[in-house]
Formats: sequence, C-alpha cells, structure tokens
Amino acid sequence: MEIKIDQLDEGRMLVNRQYIELLKSNQLLTADSLWNLSGESVKNVVKERATERCLLTAQDGGTVEVFIKRYLPIPFKEKLKNRLCFKPFNFTARHEWEAIKAFHRHELPTMIPLAVAELPDGCSCNLTLGITDYRRVSEWLPTLEDATRKRALIDNVAEYIGKMHRYGMAHQDFYLVHMFIREHEQDRLYMIDLQRVLMQKSLRRRWRVKDLAQLLFAASPYVDQNEIEYFWRKYCEITRDEYLNCKSLTSAITRKAERIRRHDAKRAARRVGTIPLCLSQNNK
Repeated sequence: MEIKIDQLDEGRMLVNRQYIELLKSNQLLTADSLWNLSGESVKNVVKERATERCLLTAQDGGTVEVFIKRYLPIPFKEKLKNRLCFKPFNFTARHEWEAIKAFHRHELPTMIPLAVAELPDGCSCNLTLGITDYRRVSEWLPTLEDATRKRALIDNVAEYIGKMHRYGMAHQDFYLVHMFIREHEQDRLYMIDLQRVLMQKSLRRRWRVKDLAQLLFAASPYVDQNEIEYFWRKYCEITRDEYLNCKSLTSAITRKAERIRRHDAKRAARRVGTIPLCLSQNNK
C-alpha cells in the first residue's frame, strides 16, 4: 500500500494525506506545533529518543490515540563509535518515517504514520496512530497452548521476517516484545519500533543473522527443536533460499543467539550486583 504524502510548513513537515483533517482540527500543521504536542511518557530508554502517548480530538468529538516519538541530535562520539563499528547512525524521525512507509509498501503490517517534522536545530519527531486491541507476542506465546494457533503464529513470524529480508530490510531489534497480535484479524502480526530499520538493495548476511538470532534468543524458551526447524523451512521458502545449503547461516544464527544470551545474563547479573563465576571466567 502506497501512502500519499503532503508537505507543510515549507517542507519541514510531511503528513499522511488521509489524516490531514485530524491534524488540522488539532492545530498540528507546523513542525513546532507537532514537536510541542504534550502527552504521557511511555518509553525513554535512551536520552536521544523518547516516546509519549497522546490523545487527539476526532472530528466526531471522540478521541484518537497517537504516539509521538522525539529524536535529539546524535552526539558526535556516538557517530564516531558507530562508524568505527561499521554501523549506520542516521536514526532520525525521518528515517523511521521512511521505514514505516517501506513496510506498508511491501504489505508488512505496522504502525500507521501520521506526520514527521524536522526542526532547524537537528531535532525531529514523528507521529503514528496507536495500534489498538492487540496482545504482545512476548506475553501471549508463553501461555499459548493451542497447537494450531501456535503453528499459525510461527508461520506468520517466518513469513513476516522472510519478506522483510527478501525486500532488503532488517529490523535490528527483532524481539517478541515488538510484535503485536490482533486476534480479531485472525492473529495478524504487527511489528513496531522501526527506528533502527536498515534498508539495502540486497540485505547483507550479518543483518539477517542479527534479526534471526534475536528472534531465536527470545522465542527459544517457548518452542521446541521441531518448531524451530519448521520455522526455518518456512523462512527459507519465503526468502527463496535453498534450505539444505543454509547450514552455515543457521550455525551463525545459533552462535549469535548464544552471545546475546550471555550478554543478557551478564547485564541481569550487574543489576543485582553479581556476575556468575562461569561468565566472568569464560570472558577473560
């Protein structure tokens, strides 16, 4: 689905044409007015990026839940560190806006973009429509006992990430917490938090490994080896990889998932003030 875009405020603001009347009725037609929209903080993990939940007034007098994500300029030290590690660093509101549009273009369900604004000082923000009536896969999968629905979920996730990678996109944060299921849409899968999405003509192997390792790490407590094999065959079908020739890729994914597990265990240990002896000795 292609989203039609209009420019406002001398090009400093781009809006989804379908929702321009909603923005107009809430006096959100300039970059400054969008930046100054106030709401309730819901996420502030890094100081350069924060998300707030806001309620806009609909034309029928009701309310519309939206989320505004603000981006501060990336510090020079962070840019330098990422360059030395060969990592992209241009994660701005405009970057996420383009990623959301790309996901919609390839019919990968995600947030609906309403507007994006860029300020002269390097700050930027984007506004998206809230996804309603959902369940997080991170909360649903551990309690999912219906074998048919579980197999369908594995199908949906494999198809989603397979299409992403086939179209040259990597999420870079492909954990269950960022996946939403809408049960009234036959358990349709939605992906959120696209601020770090990479878009390449042909996705490099390292980014496929990273996404799949993050997924394996997050899902492995709740799936067995047969289900992992089933997922992998479905993924290869979508990406048009030859399953029997992908053993080196699966090995790389397994090793990366183990590194993520160890890193997560060390971080958890630091939070309680102790690092297990086996972790400290193996990382000397």
